[in-house]
Amino acid sequence: MTKEAAEQVLELPRRYTKAELRRAYTDLARQYHPDAAVNRHFDPTLAQSRMVEANKAYEVLRQQFAYDSDRVVEREFVSTAQTFASVDWDTEWAGVGETDNPWDFAGDFDTTPAPEKAPLSLRSVLLGPVVPRIAFIALFAWLWWRNFPLLPQNMAGFVSVGDWTLMDVARLVSAMVYPTYLLVYETLSGNVSCFVREVLNGVVSWITRRYVDLRPKSSSYGCALYKLLKNQVYALLLAPIVLYLVAACVHENMIVVKVVLGVIALVMGIDTLAACVRGGFVNVWASSLAERVEAQYLLLRARVLKRCGQWSDGKSD
Repeated sequence: MTKEAAEQVLELPRRYTKAELRRAYTDLARQYHPDAAVNRHFDPTLAQSRMVEANKAYEVLRQQFAYDSDRVVEREFVSTAQTFASVDWDTEWAGVGETDNPWDFAGDFDTTPAPEKAPLSLRSVLLGPVVPRIAFIALFAWLWWRNFPLLPQNMAGFVSVGDWTLMDVARLVSAMVYPTYLLVYETLSGNVSCFVREVLNGVVSWITRRYVDLRPKSSSYGCALYKLLKNQVYALLLAPIVLYLVAACVHENMIVVKVVLGVIALVMGIDTLAACVRGGFVNVWASSLAERVEAQYLLLRARVLKRCGQWSDGKSD
């Protein structure tokens, strides 16, 4: 493997230090190491090929810092086709460093500051972790401002002069819970905007055949939709629905419909209580769906990377 191909494999910046090189390698190793690959449901053959590639690249590039660990290396950019043509895919597992343990980085740590980054592209700004999150927070803040019933401009739509019905209470509670929940949830987690930008980045990558990793540097690989399904306060989301069902049951005149609505409300009410302790049907179903989504996400991401020339199983298409 050539120096240029190794730099492309590890997706190094234009200027990098020894610390940057080690960080790039460990990021790949955490994904494609055999133990991690099993947990992430990667195909073992594909994971090993990617890990072999990362090991070979690190071994080639680490020699540049053998006599000067503080140097900053300028990389030369080559095309993706040239990069993967230079990779020997038939090579067996390659150890890194002085020992056979690819995780042995003793002595590789230093306090050299990171090199200057290349200017951000329009794509990395628009689909990065900051802009979409700010946009969604602004959107949910606007929805909250327009719908929260206790704000002066919205009171007229919820506060009636006559007697209040149970349906009025259900509307009031829903208008208080859902806009507030969306705003607070996105502000604290960012999972909604992260899911949208993952989809958009995947579509753009598929069309342009150029994959750009737009995750925050501190985050780990994972599907935002998985987190979106798994990390919800379902008890809070279900409570207004149960209240609506109870109100509809009370106001319904047909006995059969009233009984059906009452049974559904009772079942969902019990499930809402169970959701308070992370139990119940909705929580179990959401967790199961999240696991399936995560598995499909990993497969789709592998297909995108392969289409973009950043993943190879050693076989032609």
